[in-house]
Amino acid sequence: MRTLPNSWFLFTLIVLALCLPSGHVYAEQQQTLELQRLLDQAKPGDRIVLQPGMYEGPITINKSLTLQSAEPTGEVIVRNSSEKPAITLKADRITIAGLRIVDEAIKESASILVLGNRSVLDRLQIRTGAHGIEAKDAHEGSVNRTTIEWAVDDVRMAEKGNGIDLFNAHRWRMTNNTIREVHDGIYMENSDEVLVAGNVIERSRYGIHCMYTKRTVIQHNEGKLNVTGAMVMAAEQVVVTGNTFSKQSENVNSQGILLYDAHETMVSDNKIDGNRVGLYVEQSTANRVERNQVGYNFVGIQLLESSENTITSNQFLGNVTDAQARDSDNNTIASNYWDSFRGIDTNGDGNSEISYAINPFFQGLTRKRAAFQLFFQSPGMVFLEGLYQTERIRWTTDSSPLMRPHANFIQTGQRVDKLKTGLTGLLLIACASLLFYKMRRQKI
Repeated sequence: MRTLPNSWFLFTLIVLALCLPSGHVYAEQQQTLELQRLLDQAKPGDRIVLQPGMYEGPITINKSLTLQSAEPTGEVIVRNSSEKPAITLKADRITIAGLRIVDEAIKESASILVLGNRSVLDRLQIRTGAHGIEAKDAHEGSVNRTTIEWAVDDVRMAEKGNGIDLFNAHRWRMTNNTIREVHDGIYMENSDEVLVAGNVIERSRYGIHCMYTKRTVIQHNEGKLNVTGAMVMAAEQVVVTGNTFSKQSENVNSQGILLYDAHETMVSDNKIDGNRVGLYVEQSTANRVERNQVGYNFVGIQLLESSENTITSNQFLGNVTDAQARDSDNNTIASNYWDSFRGIDTNGDGNSEISYAINPFFQGLTRKRAAFQLFFQSPGMVFLEGLYQTERIRWTTDSSPLMRPHANFIQTGQRVDKLKTGLTGLLLIACASLLFYKMRRQKI
């Protein structure tokens, strides 16, 4: 019996696939040339559905179409070992969904490079040795329900790529993604009106980083164990609301939220917990910081050379020191709760008639001698700080601090603190009892 040559078999398969109705092209597992050929021969608007298997990259899509895994979803892997992107999107209105991208070479090019407008990247799993997703001069795209992880061991943080990198890419939506162990989780430069919502970013440098942006919205994200949770630099009209940033504390420059040269930005209703510095504000003006829960950080808030900001209705509880400030005397600060402060409320309105002034001694000293950071909250430093009263009229001051924290913060903050304290007490009692028991046994 004669068998057809492989080339005739592949040619027949492609012809049959292209003739299927409803604009759908179904692909069995095949090599790079055949997958790229399917993409090249598809018509604009086609939907290419890949069956489970391994497909070799790199591939380029230069027309509007959809590339997705078969339903019910099986594991469709696009593997790339070249210096090129695993997938390059050169046209507008391309959708990629349900694929796993394995692109572990350390290189300059991203695993997915987006050059067209209105791209949709959904339900992807990306293991990368570069930027996971990079968009340049491409607008109105979205990345949803996607996982991006760094794939190469023993690489310094500074040499890693970003999870998602936008440059001059406006009006993107990045929602419900998980990003781990990259350089910056989501980096936006010269990219305006971007929505970053519902993402989880862990063990990276900056979880969310915007530079030279306007009207970025950062909401309901979770950042933990990064150097900084959210960094807003040289940006305007950014909204940072409803996020949780915790345990950014392993680096000397760690912060929950950092504003540097930020203007007209709203930071509200965030939970900032267990960081080195909770809120860091430097050279920033006309921002509003409202209703944030800032707890159990080494420093609750730092204000450096910042003015015309409004800071109100925030709760500072359980921090080693609630606040530090330097050269920041022209701000509106009122109705915050500082648990290290004891005021007097004579009229029963819930606010103290005695203001809370932030002593600038430690900040001024460490500015001149950085090594004195080692003496943070040491008994000697606290004593010297208490003696310092120079130019008190210029100190950054909360004019009417709250006498008590809001009820919701008592529930979420103090109850957790009491639980930790109770467990610690029980452990100490158990250890003491065991030691006492051993001592009694020895005497007998």
